Amino acid sequence: MKKKIISRRQEQAAETKRKLYESAGGLFEQYDFDSVSVDSIVEAAGVSKGTFYVHFESKDALIASFLSDYVSSVDADYKAHLDSLPAGTTASEMLLSLIEKISDVLTGTIGCSKMKIVYKVQLTGSVSMEAVKGYNRELYKMFAHVLGWGMKQGEFNTEFSLDTLTKHFVMAIRGLSYEWCIRYPDFDLKEQALTHFRILLDGIREAR
Repeated sequence: MKKKIISRRQEQAAETKRKLYESAGGLFEQYDFDSVSVDSIVEAAGVSKGTFYVHFESKDALIASFLSDYVSSVDADYKAHLDSLPAGTTASEMLLSLIEKISDVLTGTIGCSKMKIVYKVQLTGSVSMEAVKGYNRELYKMFAHVLGWGMKQGEFNTEFSLDTLTKHFVMAIRGLSYEWCIRYPDFDLKEQALTHFRILLDGIREAR
């Protein structure tokens, strides 16, 4: 009986957290993070302010958790894309396909306006953005895995360490995404990203 009560409480807590997430997400779609208050979130979720603070110590904590979950979901999509590539795909082809997928998600799913908000939050440092910029992010591990495999197969040279290459590839997609934001809509992210990464890959490809 006690286990059932605990389980029910856990379900209710998860449901409340889901409502807060969905309500906050809907508001973040319309307004900057700074413009959305805890009062507006709880009102949209239909819960009390006290309930909010049971789950999150602050609005910033909710935003950090929200972004972390969203990034995890996006990265799972990227991983599924990589896993779907046929056997025999070279490391270079895998990286270009991943870049194409990232470009499609940024332009078609996330959108420039949301990315600008993410950059603004990162620059102000008001919210922990480790989920987005940390090198433990799953997306960065994917880059490392494919680059490492390419080096092991002799496709890429080993002039630079795997860690150095991975960080530079990550910095490249970050820089391209930022360039897209500041030059939008006069910047084709996918076209420019593929061109840029072909140049990078040409620079590390082992001479045959």
